[in-house]
Formats: sequence, structure tokens, C-alpha cells
Amino acid sequence: MSIIKTEGLTYVYGENTPFRKVALDNVDLEINEGEILGVIGHTGSGKSTLIQHFNGLMKPTSGRVLVDGEDFAADKEKLRAVRFKVGLVFQYPEYQLFEETVYKDIAYGPKNMKLDEQEIDRRVRETAELVGLDPEILDKSPFELSGGQKRRAAIAGVMAMEPRVLILDEPASGLDPQGRDRIFEIIKRYHEEKGSTVLIVSHSMEDIARLADRILVMNEGKVFCCAEPPAVFSRSTELEQIGLSVPQVTRVFNALNELGFGLPQDVYTVKYAEKVLRERLEQES
Repeated sequence: MSIIKTEGLTYVYGENTPFRKVALDNVDLEINEGEILGVIGHTGSGKSTLIQHFNGLMKPTSGRVLVDGEDFAADKEKLRAVRFKVGLVFQYPEYQLFEETVYKDIAYGPKNMKLDEQEIDRRVRETAELVGLDPEILDKSPFELSGGQKRRAAIAGVMAMEPRVLILDEPASGLDPQGRDRIFEIIKRYHEEKGSTVLIVSHSMEDIARLADRILVMNEGKVFCCAEPPAVFSRSTELEQIGLSVPQVTRVFNALNELGFGLPQDVYTVKYAEKVLRERLEQES
């Protein structure tokens, strides 16, 4: 069952000006409830414009967006409700921290939902624990935190609203490898505990390959493909032609196939690569 559906979604920047640009071009898409969807595409592909339509930050030039079966574009009350249902974490969300304490920052969204104090407190403390923030940190100013802690506190502020759809735009951008791994572990744990739909926007095929149930590839404002990872990475040559870098292990297997090894073309994780190579060695031993 789809939680988000687009029908002929089109968005044009600068309509009726010399700077007119079609950012989304007749996009038909269904996002399944409870899945992790990776969204990838080069700069200017339309992926950021697309996700901002999912909670009403942008309105279609034509076509429509349905969230849980409802078109919310023309109804202010529905629009308010959908922004609690679809939570969006922007790139570098730590720049949006502003409250006196970490606790108040995480509580900001739940308070706007008009929840009672007991429920707000539960959500703040549970979400802080989920993202790895110790209880004593909650009373500190967010500006006293490290960069990684700020990122996690900002993400926690959206998670605390417990949206049915959580969208993260480049959630690991600018972090070191250890910080990147920790962010994706948090996202995976959140998905497992809450069962929410999660959309992860990234330039990195490596990151998306580790987590996604399906991958949406955007190119020039259109859906290039939307499928499970093996089907997407089996088109690695086409992905590279539209400016995307496939995982390193995929490139290695492509090079081996060019040498005539006849290996599968849908290898995209090291774990899967190991399995394939072990099976080949067993066959030839």
C-alpha cells in the first residue's frame, strides 16, 4: 500500500520568464508504507524539489501529490496535519538549532503538535536515547555540542514527532566515516523500532546500497528508474552515463566481466560480492 503517490507531478521554476526551468517533469511515483527508499541523482536532477512536495513546502505547477490517499494542496488544515505526518530533515539540519537547551529543541515539534507535557517528555527522552545523546546533554545549550552531536540532536527533533514518513536530505553530508556510519545506524534503528517509511536522499550509491529496500533514480526531472537495488545496479553502465558513481565493488565486478569472468552484473555490496566469489570458487574447485 502506498503512503505517498504522485500523479503527473510537474514543477517549473521561473514560469513565464527567460529563466524558466522544468525541475520535475510529469513524475508518477508510489512510495510504499514501511519501506526505506533511497533517492539518488546528480545535482539538478530534481530530487530535492521532489521531496519538498511531499510535505507541502512546494506546490505542484501541475499534477498532484497524495499522502495517505489525500490531496492536501488546497486545504490549510490538511497541510498542517501532513507536515506532522511527513517529517523532513534538511541537509545540515544543525544550522536550524535555536532553543536554549537540547531538550527544548527536540521538544519543539511535539509541542507544536499540542501534545501534553508527559507525552512530550517521553518522546524527547526516548528519541535522545535512540540517537545516542546522554540524558545530561539535554540540559545543555545545543551550541555546546560537537558537530556530530548537533546533527543527531537536529534529527531527533524531527524523529520526536514520530512522523509516518521520515525524509532525510543528505543526512551524513560533511561527516567523517565514523560519523556517517553512526547516522545510518540511527536511521536503521529508527526504522526498525517505529516501522515508519524512510526516504534517504544521497549522492552516495555506497550509502544507499547499504540500507534501501528500493532505489529511486532521478535524472533531468524525470524518474530514470525505481526498483530494488539488484535491478538498479544491474544498469551500472547507464547510471554512470547519467553522471552517477556506482559502488566501488560494482565497478570492480564490471572490470572483471570486461576481462571475461562472466560474473553477475547486479553486485552492489561487499557482502554479496563475497558470496558470489565463494560460490564461483566452490564450483571451480
